Amino acid sequence: MKLLEIIPRLGVTLLLSGLVLTFWPTLPVFVAVACLGFLIGLAVLYAAVDNRDAVRISWILAASLLFAYDGGSVSTYLNASSAEDFAIMAKDRPIELISAALALANVICGLLLIAGRFESSAVRTIGETTTEGWFSLALTLAGLALIAAAYLVGDLGYMGIQTDAAGRISVLGAAANLIEGPLAGIAGYMVARGRRPVTRPFYAIVVVLLALAVVPAGRRAIILILLVATLGFAFGGGLRRLTLSQKVIGVLAGGAFAYVMSSFFFALRLAGWELGNNAPLLDQLGLGAEFMFSPSLQERFTTLFYDNVRERTFVLGYLADLMEAVGKSAPLYGEALLYYVRLGIPSILDPGKDQILAYQMMESLVHPKLGLPVIDQANTILTDGMTDFGIAGAVLYAAAIVLVLRGSIWAIQKVSAPITVMFGIFAIIHMTLKPELTLDEYLVPLRNLAVLLPVLWIIETMTGSFTSPARHDLPFKAPKAR
Repeated sequence: MKLLEIIPRLGVTLLLSGLVLTFWPTLPVFVAVACLGFLIGLAVLYAAVDNRDAVRISWILAASLLFAYDGGSVSTYLNASSAEDFAIMAKDRPIELISAALALANVICGLLLIAGRFESSAVRTIGETTTEGWFSLALTLAGLALIAAAYLVGDLGYMGIQTDAAGRISVLGAAANLIEGPLAGIAGYMVARGRRPVTRPFYAIVVVLLALAVVPAGRRAIILILLVATLGFAFGGGLRRLTLSQKVIGVLAGGAFAYVMSSFFFALRLAGWELGNNAPLLDQLGLGAEFMFSPSLQERFTTLFYDNVRERTFVLGYLADLMEAVGKSAPLYGEALLYYVRLGIPSILDPGKDQILAYQMMESLVHPKLGLPVIDQANTILTDGMTDFGIAGAVLYAAAIVLVLRGSIWAIQKVSAPITVMFGIFAIIHMTLKPELTLDEYLVPLRNLAVLLPVLWIIETMTGSFTSPARHDLPFKAPKAR
């Protein structure tokens, strides 16, 4: 049976697992269901890499949420030395509460997998005739220069985009952050499709540079850049030309690179603690390298790194806290939605936006109303929905964001310029792969894409930098699922 036909059935399995966990909220059942959800997420991601017809927004969003909630729960359990230690790492939340939260996440992901059966591939219009052209080269070089400039002036730094004292971000920082993902996808595609002798090595170097550029942004950012580049390589037919041993070597090399760079990111965090967050990035990079390679600091670094990994993977806890808080009081009935919408409106159009920016983070607005401490938490589209309208809100917000993202791809696919289309689609795929995004972190990049893509389309179209545009609308013949 084809994997594409199995994925909706995996959605039904998730629905049943949520039901089982609801009626039998015990630790063994919780761990078993979390393992099942994580494996299903892996299967869906494998399908997307193996067959471009499986690249559907609902499926990608479900996989990312399964990695966050189920995978994070599995990681926390495996890092615990005992059931008592797991309870401590879960901050002594009742097993019934975290089981209910995981059941909800799995049911929503199951519905997304079932609904994805009726969705078409998000990459069907990436043209087979798109090879190395001057526009893709110019866009890549300009993008790398933009990212470098953002770091030089301080608009990008530790944890990504930097804000000013009022909480605003610069145009340069927003643009540099937006283009990292799509450039990685285009570079991966060009590695597979390149025909000139220098094309493949050049774009392979671009992927490495982009992966290095996102190291200060976080461990997940490194993995996602490599994943988007891999998807681009697969869409270009590159994976079909590799042997099994070459694929294994590639996975091991990518995993080793991601591990080393993730370790260096944590070293940057320690450097920030030592030097202060306002220290120059070069100073943080230097001290971070010292943490990793200095014999006198390695033991301390290793201990802190292990403790950090143990503590930060249980993102399910925040969803459980919101379920409990909303059950005791009431949801906010759209206050969080209004907050996010206003964040997405340019300041020039909203004279009172300073009042919104003063909150600095969503938790400062909603937690006092829900009786929760004001600390930064692992937000997702499910926590946003839970905050506003309870369990029904979590379901509705997940469905709504799929419709918004899928509608954006539908609009992008109407464009006749192939590199511009790839840029937009890879930007949305990169966004969908990030589980810990709030509503404004979907809406603001979409707003920025609405400004940037017409500019790219005009340049690419007027310069005639692509060939055979008539063939661009033909869907790529998908390989048979293995």
